[in-house]
Formats: sequence, C-alpha cells, structure tokens
Amino acid sequence: MTDENYYEELGVAPGASRDEIRDAHRQRVADLEAARERKGVSDSQLQANRDEVARVRAAWNVLSDPFQRTRYDAELDAPETASGDDVELVDDGDGPQAGGETQLTGWRKLLTPPPKPTAATNGANGSAKASPSNKRPRPEPTVVLPAGVRLAEPRVRGMALLFDISILIVVFFGVSLVLPGLLQSDYKDIQDKISKVNNLHDSRQSLDDAKSASDKKSAQKDFDKAQKEAQKAGVTNTDGTPKQLQQQADKLSDKIKTTGYVTSGVTLVLGLAYLVPITARKGYTLGMRGRRLRVVRVDGSPPGWYASFTRFALPLIFAVALPSFGVVLGLGMVAWGYFDKNGQGIHDKLARTLVVTAAA
Repeated sequence: MTDENYYEELGVAPGASRDEIRDAHRQRVADLEAARERKGVSDSQLQANRDEVARVRAAWNVLSDPFQRTRYDAELDAPETASGDDVELVDDGDGPQAGGETQLTGWRKLLTPPPKPTAATNGANGSAKASPSNKRPRPEPTVVLPAGVRLAEPRVRGMALLFDISILIVVFFGVSLVLPGLLQSDYKDIQDKISKVNNLHDSRQSLDDAKSASDKKSAQKDFDKAQKEAQKAGVTNTDGTPKQLQQQADKLSDKIKTTGYVTSGVTLVLGLAYLVPITARKGYTLGMRGRRLRVVRVDGSPPGWYASFTRFALPLIFAVALPSFGVVLGLGMVAWGYFDKNGQGIHDKLARTLVVTAAA
C-alpha cells in the first residue's frame, strides 16, 4: 500500500464526486502553474513545482477512473493482517506432556478455533467445577435465543469475517485484472495514452515556463521525448497547448468510464454469489464454517434465500457503488454487531438474523 493519499493531494474528501475531483484537480494545476510566474522563483523551487504537478496528475489519473478508484479505495481500507508465520513448539520429550501444549503464534494462533471450555474436577468425586474467569460478562440479549444455541463470541465472529473479506478482496482484484481487458480491448491502451498525454502536458508547460537558455534547452529535450512517446502510443494533436492537452486527457478518461462501471457490477454479482447461496442452503459462509458459526433467523429457523440476500446485499452494494465512503459504510453496518447486545449488525437487523454457535 502506498503512503501517498491521492485525496489529500487534491484536497478533496474520499467521498467526493468525479466532478468535484476534476474541479479540484484543475484548480490545483492552475495554482501550481500560476506559482511559476512569480518573481524570484529558484530552479529548485521550479523543479519542486513540477514534481508536485506530476503528483497531482497521478492522483487525477487514478481517481477519475471509477475502476482504478474503486481498487485504490479498497487498498486504503484493506485491514492489516497479522504478521508472523512462525510456529513455536514446546516439546521436552517424545510426546506431549502435561502443561506442555503446542504453542502457536502469528496468523495460525489468530485463525485457530478457541478450545472448548473444560471443567475442573473437584476432589476425588470428579465433580465439575467452573474455573474463575476475569473476562467481562456479555450483556444479556434482548431476544429469546432458541434452545441449544448461544450468540457467537465477537473474536470468533471477527476471524470468520476477516476470512470472508479476504476472499472478497481476492475476487475484486481478480476481476480488476482480467475483466477490463475483456470488455474493452483498448482499455490498457487508453490508460497508457492518458499517462502519455499528461506527461506531454507537463513537459509542454515546463517548456513554456523556461526562462534561461539552458532551461529552455533542457525543457525542449524533455518535450521532444514526451512528444515522441505520445505519438508512439497513438496520441493525436501532440502540438496542442496545455489546455488542449488537458481536454484531450479528460476525453480519454471518459472513454473507459463505462468499463469501470461494468467491472464494479460484476464484482458485486460475484461477491453475492460467494456469500448468498451457501448461506441460504447451509446457514454459514466458508469463514463461518471454519469457526463453527451459523446464521439463523431470530426464531432459530434456517435463514433461507430472502434473509441471506438481504443480509449481504446492502453492505456489498455500498462498498461497490460508493467508493471509499461506501466501503466504510458497509463495514460499519457489519461492525455494529460488535456493540449490539444481540450481536446483530445493521444488516442482521434488516434480515432479522443472528450469528450463533452450538452450545458446548
């Protein structure tokens, strides 16, 4: 994940519309270009100005394309995974000994299901005695739980959620890498043209701003190189003014806008295809299955197709249709379950479902 934040570079909020981003981009470029006209601008300041313009161009290239913006927002919002894959084994003999259990660390410890609670024996009669615990008691639920089930523990539920989110991220990047080229054969070519036009615009602007003979010579060399690369990529009107080149880059961006929308739609369908059918038929996702969790209606019956679709559709639609803000909103709907007495996220309340585990 890059340390640069394109939204901060343009001075817009993550949920800004494309028109707002375009206006902010143009204003930033205009301000930077105007700054070059001030008196007493040193060569180092001029170079810093050019570098800043390049960063602004890069931000616009990504955020103006719905497909690239969605992928960039997903990278910004992707949860950090636990590091450390080492497994430490405690073995003082030929086999396990009392008090010498296998110790797991890193992601294996994180993904290992919690051990079933064991009862301590009390004296010779072997009667069970609950061991004391410092764990804060969970608030009593406000719904009547079906017999034989209990609400899922937040940590266990979180691990299942992390697994499912990882699968969705893999689906997203897989679609992002393959589908645009299938839908629009010249998608990558247009992206390349946009990049070349922006480089040509910057080099042309630098040539216009050059004052001394040495600066003009260097700027002319850069412009000739950028012009040759743009022509090689199939860019027309390489002799245009900076304003004309900017308009040309905007038109190219509009050509791949529809492909970005279709890619987002396919991502949504595949995400629902992963989550809904298995939940409707089995009552769990793959992440829940590994943690021994199930989705049930509040009356204890299986969720079925309607509740399963209702439960997953809204968070996914927000995440795909509203870049950045929608991802935060979708995760917020799910995360509400960690603060709710019944463990219900907003999506659970809409679907009237609970996440439970079998009682020990």
